[in-house]
Amino acid sequence: MDHDEAQEEKSMWYVGDEWAEDHQEVELADDQGFGKERIAEGLGRVTKVHALVAEHAPAE
Repeated sequence: MDHDEAQEEKSMWYVGDEWAEDHQEVELADDQGFGKERIAEGLGRVTKVHALVAEHAPAE
């Protein structure tokens, strides 16, 4: 793989996290679109953020 091919395979992701007292609004965006989810406060929130990222991650 040459340098130009390696550059084409990279993509930039943006993650927004708006915190409120009882929930978080998490947005995930890349060049293909975006995902958004409201996540309730609690121990499972990190798992839910990981699931949102996995849902929108490119297939290998």
